[in-house]
Amino acid sequence: MFALTAAAVRKLAPLPYPAEVVETWMTGRTPEDYRADCAEGRIWIAEADGVSLGFAQGEPGEVKRLFVRADHAGRGLGRALMERALADALAAGDRVVRIEATLNAVPFYHRWGFVEVGRGVFPGRDGLPQIDVVHLEARF
Repeated sequence: MFALTAAAVRKLAPLPYPAEVVETWMTGRTPEDYRADCAEGRIWIAEADGVSLGFAQGEPGEVKRLFVRADHAGRGLGRALMERALADALAAGDRVVRIEATLNAVPFYHRWGFVEVGRGVFPGRDGLPQIDVVHLEARF
């Protein structure tokens, strides 16, 4: 998932983000950042022939992660992963789901009925170029 995220960022994020942001996006992150969530079954991984194509994570009231390999974007995989993440986000009875989205992902979430409720930056990037994010919500 670390490698998939890094590759997706390199190919899908450059349109709205400056090169210096994309180049440092994964700085300070490691594969270990995903290990606990995977071990506890909190992340859904889409695979074909043993290759990870995307993953998603939903928690009560939030879609926390959703990434698709750039060469599989636009083929319905994101939709399937979003359905799975939303099911987890809504499982506890929450009717409002929140997402902290990267700029390149906002149009995808708009298609699901999410609307912008604020802006921010990805935390923990002291000394690095900031990653602007959009705070979105939808009521289900």
